[in-house]
Amino acid sequence: MRTYETIFILDPDLSDEDTEKSLAKIQDTITSQNGTIALTERWGKRKLAYRVRKKTKGNYFRLVYFADGSLIAPLERILRITEEVYKFITVKLADKEVDIESLKVGEEDNSKDDKKESDSDRGPSRRGRDDDDKDDDKEDDAGDDDKDDDDDKDDDKGDD
Repeated sequence: MRTYETIFILDPDLSDEDTEKSLAKIQDTITSQNGTIALTERWGKRKLAYRVRKKTKGNYFRLVYFADGSLIAPLERILRITEEVYKFITVKLADKEVDIESLKVGEEDNSKDDKKESDSDRGPSRRGRDDDDKDDDKEDDAGDDDKDDDDDKDDDKGDD
């Protein structure tokens, strides 16, 4: 089983009961397809980056679950046809089940350590390489201009 994450935005004007029904419907889709929900996070009502269906706010949710790849199509179908869902995205986190505690949003200690390690793994800077490429392009362009001039001379000979 693989580990997936789905983040979706619900209509902020829904009552608490309707929000729970929509969430339960999505969770039931996962469990009915032999998936296991590992984490459900309610991020609450937040401002949207842009207007969606004439609304500027949305109710955000995050689900982390273990499932086979065959679960994603029916889940996204349900998300697409459910009118309360504004937007959604599903991402494969890993090819195997992973420790959910390491995936919780808001744990800044782990993310800072990861960032320090990833900066050192990048290798040497590539800035000097761009300048060399520009010089090569200039040399190539200079050679091409001579060829174009030769073609123009040939055209002039044929007009006589």
